[in-house]
Amino acid sequence: MFCFFPIKSGRRFMSVIVSLVFSSALAHSVCAGENAPEADDSNAAKNLARMNCGATIDLITPDGRVAEVGNANEKSSSASALIMDDNTLSCPLQEGETTFIITFPKISLLDRFTFLNENATAEGEMKIAVSNYRLSPGSSRWTDVNGSVPFTGQRYFNLSMVGVEARYVRLSFHVQKGGRIAALGLYGRESLQRFSARQRGVVRVTNTVATKRLEDMLNFNFANLYAKAHVVYVSSGADESARRMIDDDTTTAFRFAANDPHPTAIIELAESERLHRVSALYKMQPGKLEVFLLNELASDPGDLSAAKPIAAVTDGLGAGKAAVNFDPKGARYVALRWTPITFDASQGFEVAEINAFGDMPLTMLSTVEFPDGYAINSPAMTFPGGGAPPELPLLPVVSP
Repeated sequence: MFCFFPIKSGRRFMSVIVSLVFSSALAHSVCAGENAPEADDSNAAKNLARMNCGATIDLITPDGRVAEVGNANEKSSSASALIMDDNTLSCPLQEGETTFIITFPKISLLDRFTFLNENATAEGEMKIAVSNYRLSPGSSRWTDVNGSVPFTGQRYFNLSMVGVEARYVRLSFHVQKGGRIAALGLYGRESLQRFSARQRGVVRVTNTVATKRLEDMLNFNFANLYAKAHVVYVSSGADESARRMIDDDTTTAFRFAANDPHPTAIIELAESERLHRVSALYKMQPGKLEVFLLNELASDPGDLSAAKPIAAVTDGLGAGKAAVNFDPKGARYVALRWTPITFDASQGFEVAEINAFGDMPLTMLSTVEFPDGYAINSPAMTFPGGGAPPELPLLPVVSP
């Protein structure tokens, strides 16, 4: 099945055919350096290490104790940020030994593991072990997936795990220099398309529900392929690669032309949504990000002179990420415009992921993967046994 939609690039207008039956995601070896890996297409797999897929995370303290997410412990609360959908949220990685255990609702086939080493600051190495059964963190029954793999000097970390199955994934970090990590990713058989099909009928009934729980505010990215969003305008760059900015994968990126003084992207949401936060992950380069919420496009979408930004933020240190919060407002389009502090025509600007959030109670999402027929033909809110997923504990606010 194919979907036709327009992408406007600069003043050009063209039709792009996008297959909704994506090919399997390529598994890359560890990727070094600042630039995200080049690829011919965007990611097709859903990140399973997310609360919206039913995943949970535990932080294991150096003395072997489990600090469960939701406790008052500041470190464990930060760990919960790693499985939310906002890739600009991060968790401290301190010197010494730090271990996380990711738990899926069922055994899953995995292809690769990713994470973001913010500013490429943290130095050390990490190991992955898996199990289909709940084990103590120090048990010898964990199955090692790899030996120690260094992540020193890397911003994007991408490790192949093809053929591995697990319900529990143990991530062991031996850190020589502390930093912060973000955007944990575990990808496998579940696709963005299948996840999207399971949410059919959910978005409309949940978007008006008031909520203050962090997991209800940052766990459904309306500017994502799984939310049926698509890119309708880029100011420069290859149109066919634009969806890398909304493909649920921080290791794929869209590159604007080097001579573009104001890289601009416009995302069309599936329907008008009430949004309260927009964030983006991009190349580490100082600049200003302006966010616009629009209900219609001008004849020249790139001309935003008549539009007023809903918010703006200056990334003076070139951290490579930005997030803006604002009072909820309805919009069909989200536009982002970057202006570098120092324009360098020899280097193109890159955007890895764009996120747009409204209120979406986590308990309203179909987080568990069902067989294709069940996912498509059954009501989105139906769970095995006719019940609903249990309420999650309240989480303290996590700052980006």
